[in-house]
Amino acid sequence: MIELEEAENVIKNIWLAENEDGDEVSLDSIEKEVMDYLMKENLVEVKEGRLFLTENGKQRARKIIRLHRLAERLLNDVLGMGEKKIEESACRFEHFLDDEVEEAICTLLGHPTVCPHGREIPKGDCCLKGEEEVERLIFRLSELSPGDVGEIKYVVGGREIHTKTIAFGLLPGEKIKVIRVFPAFVIEVGNTQLALDKKFASSIYVLKTEVENKNQKREKVKTKWRWRWRGGS
Repeated sequence: MIELEEAENVIKNIWLAENEDGDEVSLDSIEKEVMDYLMKENLVEVKEGRLFLTENGKQRARKIIRLHRLAERLLNDVLGMGEKKIEESACRFEHFLDDEVEEAICTLLGHPTVCPHGREIPKGDCCLKGEEEVERLIFRLSELSPGDVGEIKYVVGGREIHTKTIAFGLLPGEKIKVIRVFPAFVIEVGNTQLALDKKFASSIYVLKTEVENKNQKREKVKTKWRWRWRGGS
């Protein structure tokens, strides 16, 4: 298992170097057993003394990056873990989450597009198909209904969007309640009511904690999904 994890870390780092801002991975830094595994699985190739990912390697690395960043979102948005613990735990989770759990987490979080650090999360089949096989917890603010209550988790958008969220006090951790959605989208934050346009509301992602039913009774939103580790029962 250690060899597999080390091999996956190598192709992840090569992918980051090729696609984002990671450091180049040198041949000398890889142990022989790990290199043998990478070559046997057709994950890397060597050209002019440098390492490159094969097509198989690119797909595998993209999957690892996706699992890592989904795990970061789960640990940050739902479990509220600190940044150091998030990184450590996500590095372990990326090697063990199977396809079923991956899709469950992604759907639970509302198919997030970026990790807590603002880096892109590669899309999976569930994102492309828009499947919702488990009940979601994270929603765009614009998707909520009157009476829905939640906590702002993150904001997606450029400088203009982030400037508006700061100006309105719509920061991660703030509790909100949807008052109405028509003719204007109105929310309550503390003792203040704000009218937002739908485009702006679509940039704000909320952890929905409570809903009001027709009898005005509040009930906790429940999630129905289960963990299954790769190779587990």
